[in-house]
Amino acid sequence: MDAQGERLLQDLVNQEKSLVAQVKDARSKAAGIIEAAEKERDKILQEARSTAEASATREAEAAAKEAEAAREAIVQVARDSAAALVVRAQAGKDRAVALVMEKVLP
Repeated sequence: MDAQGERLLQDLVNQEKSLVAQVKDARSKAAGIIEAAEKERDKILQEARSTAEASATREAEAAAKEAEAAREAIVQVARDSAAALVVRAQAGKDRAVALVMEKVLP
C-alpha cells in the first residue's frame, strides 16, 4: 500500500505541476490578449481623434466660406444701395438745376 500511496502522491504532485503550468500559460496568454487589446484601443482612439480633427477642420473651413459669402452678399447689397442713392441724388440734382434754370432764365 505504500507503493500505491506513493504513486497517488506522485500523481497529485504531477497534476499540481500541470495545473500550475496551465495557470502560468493562461496568465501569459491573458497578458498578451490584454496588451493587444490596449494597442487596438489606442489605435482606435487615435483614428477617432484624427477623424474628429479632420471633421472639425472641414466644418471650420465651411463656416468660414459661408461667413465670407454672407459678408460679400452684405457688401454687394450696400454697394447696390449706394449706387441707387447716387442715381437718385443725380436725378434730384439734375431736377434742381433745371428748376433753378427755369427761375433764373425765364
